[in-house]
Amino acid sequence: MISVGIRLTDQVFPGPEEPIAVFPGGTENPKQILDGIDKEGVAHIKRIILNRTANVEFLRAESPSRIWVRLQNHITDTTLTFREPFPLKSKLEIRKDGYALAPIDERVYRRCRIIETENENGLIQIFFIDDATTAWVKSECLAIMDEHYMFYPWQAIQISMFGVYPSVVDHSGKLEQLWSIQTCNKLSQILRAFPILRVQVALSTVVFNDYAKPIPVKLFGIPPGVEEREYHYRAMSISQILEGGLPMPAEPEEEAKDDVDSDEEEVLETGPSVRKEEVDNKPPEIVCMDLYDAAFHEIFDVAERDQIPTEPLDIHCEFPKDWKESDDAEEEEKKEKEEELYSKDSLTVKLEHADWDPRLNKIEMMTVKELGEKFRFSEDDKEPRIMLAVEGRCTKSPYEWYARPIVKTGKNKREENVAWGTDSDLREVDETDWMLYGNDQLTSVAEQLDTFYSNTKNRKPLRTVEIQAMMQEKRDVFAVCAVNEEKANYTGEWQRVLIVNCDQFAEVRFLDSGGRDMVLTSSLYRIHEQ
Repeated sequence: MISVGIRLTDQVFPGPEEPIAVFPGGTENPKQILDGIDKEGVAHIKRIILNRTANVEFLRAESPSRIWVRLQNHITDTTLTFREPFPLKSKLEIRKDGYALAPIDERVYRRCRIIETENENGLIQIFFIDDATTAWVKSECLAIMDEHYMFYPWQAIQISMFGVYPSVVDHSGKLEQLWSIQTCNKLSQILRAFPILRVQVALSTVVFNDYAKPIPVKLFGIPPGVEEREYHYRAMSISQILEGGLPMPAEPEEEAKDDVDSDEEEVLETGPSVRKEEVDNKPPEIVCMDLYDAAFHEIFDVAERDQIPTEPLDIHCEFPKDWKESDDAEEEEKKEKEEELYSKDSLTVKLEHADWDPRLNKIEMMTVKELGEKFRFSEDDKEPRIMLAVEGRCTKSPYEWYARPIVKTGKNKREENVAWGTDSDLREVDETDWMLYGNDQLTSVAEQLDTFYSNTKNRKPLRTVEIQAMMQEKRDVFAVCAVNEEKANYTGEWQRVLIVNCDQFAEVRFLDSGGRDMVLTSSLYRIHEQ
């Protein structure tokens, strides 16, 4: 699908401003541009591409063609906000489209992208990629972004109102389609009135190879006080409100009264009122059309540009000289842990910590023969068979799928019960109950792992060089992996894994929940003997 989109966008549409993948040409498949710093020293950070309906929060509206939103479960305020103590170093190399950390508030840093290098006033234009705000700063206030934080996508998402166009206006003696400042301000006011927005991504016959292209959506507002189960039928169309076909959402009485008073004051100050006939005859500022293919959705500019400041804010002038990089107590504890774990001249774990040694700690993998001996069904069957509960979400192909054996117990199955770790007095039940029982076992193990590894003293990193050294020795390398929140909700935060391959990333196989995935090597820890 991406290759089709790349071919079409290269031939029919203008070249991508910020490509998602590179297309070598000919019959070769496209190659996705990976996060992090490439061989040429250029930094890349992916963006979130919406492809279905989502609930978001409003950040900023430049115009109906360019609106910035953020998913409700964003990680800006937690993982991607940097306060003291945190190791920050001044950024010396300023490169257009490069990434850095910049102060968004007093002694609070967040990720940003450098849009323009120094102008005549010595200011650099930056864009906060998680907050969708622009600032003009001095280069002295910027800090280096560690490559680790380049593997988190932009939290800010750029969308565009699908089927909404500006009317043709006379701008500086020329007829142009541009958004007026009044329309942009009105849109911002409308969107701020809704605590939650719902975006419905418009279908397109073309997959665009461009992160910088806003995502065409049908935009709806969820009025205040509406419960989640009522979102679908209580949502209000933003385009209809902007066009004037729908009223704004009801406001609290006190705020509404204040607004009425202020409106009355404005009427008194502005003099004679405008006649209704004049208002009705005023040409519309926007045009809403029923369109079905987002491939040809157009983006329009704003009639007026923001003025460039001549002086930066105080927080954007220089790097804090007294910035505290580390907590003394934490640094001392970290040093003690390193001394405990490693000898000074070797990567080998000290002998007294053999219970953490990955060369010794192995998880025995069951063979097909052992599977047949322990979990074979022979009673009341013409042919012996093994029953498995297949993990459908982990199925890759007919040749790679993951399953857990279903245990069948009876009066004479005490030996199998002991081997499986079950109660010997469990009576024979149907396969569904055993599937549920197996899931309970998985949950129980996950809770034990979470309890053990949630204690920072039990988390001992497994370094890339160690993994690669053991793999060169033809050893199976087992570890514990910290998984993301979405997967952790079902399988637990800490999972036992077998490391299949290790380079810039590690390919791991999840031993208990099934499946394979690519993970950061920094998320791998030594597995304890027990």
